Amino acid sequence: MDKLAPRLQQLCHEQDAEGLQDLARELGYAETGKTAANLALLAEFFGDPELVAALATAGLEAADPDASLNNLERLSGTIKADELAPLVTDPDRRRQLLTVLGASQFLTGTLCRKAHFFQTLFQTGELDRPKTETQMIEELRGLIPADTDFETLQQLLRHYKWQEILRIGSRDLCGMAELLEVTGELSSLAAATLQRAFEVSSNLLQKEHGKPMVRPDEDDAEKEAEFTILGMGKFGGRELNFSSDIDLIYFYSSEKGETTGIDGPLSKPVNRIPVHKYFIKLADMISKAIGQVTGDGFVFRVDLDLRPEGKSGEMAQPAMSAILYYESWGQSWERSALIKARPVAGSLKLGEYILTELEPFIFRRHLDYAMIDDIKGMKQRIDHSLARAEEGEINLKLGRGGIREIEFFVQALQLIYAGKKSSLRVKGTLAALDALHAEGLVKDEELPVLKEAYVFLRTVEHRIQVVQEKQTHNLPTRKGEELALARRCGFVDSESFMTELKRHRDAVSAIFRELFYTSDEEIKEEVRPEIAAAFDSNVEPERVKGFLAQWGFSEPETAYESVVFLRDGKPYSHLTQKARRQMERIAPLILQEVIASPEPDRSLLNMESFLSALRARGTYYALLAENHGIIKLLISLFGTSRFLTRIFIQHPEILDSLVSRSYAKPFKELDEMESELKERLDEASDYERSLETLRRYRNEEFLRIALNDIHGHTPQGEKTYQLSCLAISCLRAAYRIAREELIPRYGLPFVENQDGTNEEAGFCIVGMGKLGGMELNYHSDLDIIFIFRGGGETAPVEGTELDRFKQQGNQQYFSRLAQRIISILTLTTQDGYVYQIDTRLRPSGNQGPLVTSRRAFKEYHQSDAQLWERQALTKALVVCGQEKLADEIHDYIRQLAYEAPLGDDIATEIARLRERMEKEIAKENSETFNIKTGRGGMVDVEFLTQYFQLLHGRDNEELRETNTLKALQKLNEAGILNDTDYEALRDGYKFLRRLENMLRLVHDQSISEISSSPEYLNKLAWRLGYESDNGNMSERLMDDYRRNTENIRTIFNRHLQPDQGSGGTGGPKHGD
Repeated sequence: MDKLAPRLQQLCHEQDAEGLQDLARELGYAETGKTAANLALLAEFFGDPELVAALATAGLEAADPDASLNNLERLSGTIKADELAPLVTDPDRRRQLLTVLGASQFLTGTLCRKAHFFQTLFQTGELDRPKTETQMIEELRGLIPADTDFETLQQLLRHYKWQEILRIGSRDLCGMAELLEVTGELSSLAAATLQRAFEVSSNLLQKEHGKPMVRPDEDDAEKEAEFTILGMGKFGGRELNFSSDIDLIYFYSSEKGETTGIDGPLSKPVNRIPVHKYFIKLADMISKAIGQVTGDGFVFRVDLDLRPEGKSGEMAQPAMSAILYYESWGQSWERSALIKARPVAGSLKLGEYILTELEPFIFRRHLDYAMIDDIKGMKQRIDHSLARAEEGEINLKLGRGGIREIEFFVQALQLIYAGKKSSLRVKGTLAALDALHAEGLVKDEELPVLKEAYVFLRTVEHRIQVVQEKQTHNLPTRKGEELALARRCGFVDSESFMTELKRHRDAVSAIFRELFYTSDEEIKEEVRPEIAAAFDSNVEPERVKGFLAQWGFSEPETAYESVVFLRDGKPYSHLTQKARRQMERIAPLILQEVIASPEPDRSLLNMESFLSALRARGTYYALLAENHGIIKLLISLFGTSRFLTRIFIQHPEILDSLVSRSYAKPFKELDEMESELKERLDEASDYERSLETLRRYRNEEFLRIALNDIHGHTPQGEKTYQLSCLAISCLRAAYRIAREELIPRYGLPFVENQDGTNEEAGFCIVGMGKLGGMELNYHSDLDIIFIFRGGGETAPVEGTELDRFKQQGNQQYFSRLAQRIISILTLTTQDGYVYQIDTRLRPSGNQGPLVTSRRAFKEYHQSDAQLWERQALTKALVVCGQEKLADEIHDYIRQLAYEAPLGDDIATEIARLRERMEKEIAKENSETFNIKTGRGGMVDVEFLTQYFQLLHGRDNEELRETNTLKALQKLNEAGILNDTDYEALRDGYKFLRRLENMLRLVHDQSISEISSSPEYLNKLAWRLGYESDNGNMSERLMDDYRRNTENIRTIFNRHLQPDQGSGGTGGPKHGD
């Protein structure tokens, strides 16, 4: 320092540019020309060689030494020398200032924007002070008066943001704040600015429209509606970074009401608007106050996409509607998003209420195995995202071992276990890791690894973003920028930084992979085919593979591996000598049946998966050895139906029930199913066991019905009737479970009769579509409508816990009951789900309430319902509920469907709707046919049947049949359909339903399309029972398909479009 100052003074005095460059090079600066110029300018600015020498020396410690001096010279254009000199004379302040200037062009620009920012940060000591959210709110209230106009509000919020970002970022870079303080203060800044934006915007809006008031219930006084803002994601977890968006959801307390308005002429209120409109305006104002780009930039980018219904949802939503949405239709990713949700502005009390109500949705008391699959799905989408593909390992957030993997790890465990362990319901990632460790869900050795990695990765993320406030997570690719990042993170060189980064990422990746890799392997059932045709280990493998190819295996290499499995057993697992003997007995029989199956490759793979899934293998091998018929049945099933295969592989214990309960029982009535299911549910000890019992019974009955179906033991009509009876049994059981679950908290709903007595309010479930017609198929959803009787409210009954009792109106109670029923049936556990539920046929569809009162149902169908909804009522059947109300609803439906006047154009309207379905849904072409909505498909028969029912059902009650085939028979008996048309429609409909049935068994999904591929059609024909020795099976199947669909279309057009003959409704003829 002693020699540097005089030399610097001399060089500057002589204006020796080359000498200054040599000096800069000697000191260690990289951009010597730029630094030499800056040294000369700073010497002139300060007039103190000793001080400039100290600055030149201190600058070398900055992340980017050249930038530190360059930005100091830039700052000298804003701050006077007599202000700046005292600061940089102090060694600590000098180091802090140069650290900031050498690390961030963004913060430098903020310092240079206004002298006030520099003075506040350094001269008044803001740099040394952490702040709480409360302090920030109070500062904003002092800075921004309540009567501020909107433009000034935007300006002052942005000025405060720059001031605070400068303070927080500088403390971070200077090592004066730990990660949790930095992310916490950034989150507090967002919350404080939102709060003041809410307060001032509310004041401005109320000056225009008055206060928003909730319309009171009978006994309540009018009160002001409340508004809350939920912070989601990193904001909710108090984990914001320097360039985070803030994910928000706006809710308000009730949409029942309007604003008070403002005084108009003659003191009459004007400008009154509905509460909903008021809060939409308020939400828009707040979003613009914070997120709109002005001349001063923005405060935070605002993202509202996490709200219910996403981008198509309302900007602000009433609390109860939101709760109903999540409980009825909320998806796994929304549960994950809500883990970190917290109220950040507005009415915090309302926000807490909403989150408390949503806890059963977010944190389920039983293990939800679908959730881990969904999170893996999200991770796989990230793995295959465009950003990942293009950016690879440079993405600190989405890359391997990145921030997102730690967050996914934590959220997966929270979602699975926090339902029963409330201690896990914490917002922040680090706090959640501690909680998971305390519960034994994170290992002792994993906790420090994950926490240290998270702190390191988030810190590096901050150091990347603070440079230019860019929304990026990518590591720099240029050497100089990489070195600067390393130095900002406290490393002396790039190599040591990258080594440490790799260590953390490798450790995270290993832990993350262990969690999800194990699950992946389980889901794939560890399929390592090891089965063959020759069981002598002395036979050369290539010779056995040749046999397998001759026997029809398309992949003999894979098939050989499966043979080895049958011969030697599962690798690394021990078989007793007795179990091995049993296996040796059944292996040849298994292979013999596999070779005879339509798809030997699939049959063999599925058999191996099934055997691998067995636990007490010796017991099951013995069972198979003594029941050769079961082996034949299994192989037939594994080669025919993916649907039944999945049930067996996921639940091999069902094999026991096949033997002990006699799967061969071809038919059960509804009463028998209900009795069996009730008996099993009575043995369930709690809610979770009830869910398990319900799913297992459904799986076993599906299996019984399907096996009899495959082997021709069940006539077609009986099969759909059996499936419908099973669905009704499960619906009724779900209703009973849900009702019992609500009693402790809510009691039961009551209505007052005309004589003043109270009785339990009626409730029923109406089955629509295939359920109403008792025509369900495999993979059918259940179309249902919930209807209740009467207003009133709940009251305690036996079993109600009085200290927890919460009284509710009947509408609210039945909404909750319906939501619980849907949850019971649709929730995916380790035993699968029971049914998927569709409630869109209720009055007003998705726009209407989930449950409908008896009166509202009738009024809607009398005044607002369209023709297609009247058609739908022809298939409506009350399937569950109190007998008195069920009888009333049954009569209502018959009156609404059949006794109201019909328009003159009913035929035209039905034909028009049918044409739309064919064009927009079926989308047939020369290679693909749709057996349901395509030309001459099942919908042709159903629409034509409904047309005749509506036309003649008023005068002939015999025609009021919900089942399509029975209705066709009644129409024939009444002389409305002649014998030829009746037989063509009946046989064609049966053919198509049989085809649909087989498609769903084979593909394990709701499918209505068939391909014209000959290979595909041959396999399908074989399964349908076509003989292979009478020509090409695929051609005969398609001949039958064309004949039936053309017959159906001809009859349809003759009655509904007589001017179009056998053409009509568009689309080519099958085979054209």
